[in-house]
Amino acid sequence: MSAREPTVRWLENALSGALEAQRSLIGAALSSGGPRAVVTELASALECWVLLLDETGAALHSAPSQARRHAASLRLDIDRLAGGSPLHAASLAFGTDQVAVLPIGTDGDVAGYLAAGRQAPLSPADHSVLASAVGLLALDMSRQLQAVERQRAANLAVLRLATAGHPELTESAADILGVPLPGAPLRVAWLSCAVEELPGLLRAAERHQGLGQTGALVARYDRHSVVVLLPVAEGDLQALEEVLHRVPHSRGVVSEGGTLAEVPDAFRRTRSVFFGTPRGTDRLVLAKDVATAGLLAQLDHPGAQGWAAALLDPLDQHANRSKLDLISTLRVFLGNNGLVDASATALGIHRHTLRYRLRRITELLDADLDDPTVRAELWLALRLREAT
Repeated sequence: MSAREPTVRWLENALSGALEAQRSLIGAALSSGGPRAVVTELASALECWVLLLDETGAALHSAPSQARRHAASLRLDIDRLAGGSPLHAASLAFGTDQVAVLPIGTDGDVAGYLAAGRQAPLSPADHSVLASAVGLLALDMSRQLQAVERQRAANLAVLRLATAGHPELTESAADILGVPLPGAPLRVAWLSCAVEELPGLLRAAERHQGLGQTGALVARYDRHSVVVLLPVAEGDLQALEEVLHRVPHSRGVVSEGGTLAEVPDAFRRTRSVFFGTPRGTDRLVLAKDVATAGLLAQLDHPGAQGWAAALLDPLDQHANRSKLDLISTLRVFLGNNGLVDASATALGIHRHTLRYRLRRITELLDADLDDPTVRAELWLALRLREAT
């Protein structure tokens, strides 16, 4: 036996093992298990732990399941090594484990990462198996991305019909395209960020568990913005806040609830308020609050404040004499759109008592509370008063 024969035999065995592992990976990829099966088969073939990560570094699948504990550290290393650009293949040390990390590319973009680790370094044959797994996962992720883009296009089509004022056509298109349409009352949320951060904002909204459970419709509206049509529900505003907090320097405006037919008005209002509101405001605000706040900012000068004080002075003088706070009564009445029963309930008084107080307000101000202009002026005066 020559000195080279053991080496040749070892290489043949390694190549044979690699080919067998690649055949097993192909079978796993074609099975119903998909990427999860590929990850499991790869871990078995290389006798290592394996993690499949998405493009943000979040764990998708692992084998064994305990391998997920490495996900957070891997994400930090990917961010550190990539430095703002897609990471190329890298070798890392996790304690006693040697870890290989490979990007999974689709159409020129990084769709995820595959990490494999064990104490013994991977051999060239092992790396060829790992590369085969990356290729198979890239094909699967490419198909998934195409399906996601088709769904996004359908979502946008339904959203544009809804915001254009075609409720019946919206429902019909949603049914045909298989787009779940949330039930009324509906809010319209306009979320925006820098162009380069928009993919992350879109993914955060699409993947948010709370929004998904309510059946929210999420669509990329333009290069800067994501629009969400969501039902009024417990925790709905918190869900939007959580989405925005996942993306740096993002902010949004959300409407009050309404019917599907009222979505166009809500959409125009949230968009107008968003572009009319300077940066530095709260991350998420209600359209009605910001609209008033924006007007107040334009009136923030002594003349306007003096006008508000003079307009409400008769009510202040009455309060000093009788200890009856008619200012609060007026605020609640206007806040409830002049509805007596709702206002009385909010104040905790009988509606007859409320009617008496409203008559006193009318007399003291010499104003007709049924006049919409008078109501608008009084509401503005109250908001100016609260802002100072």
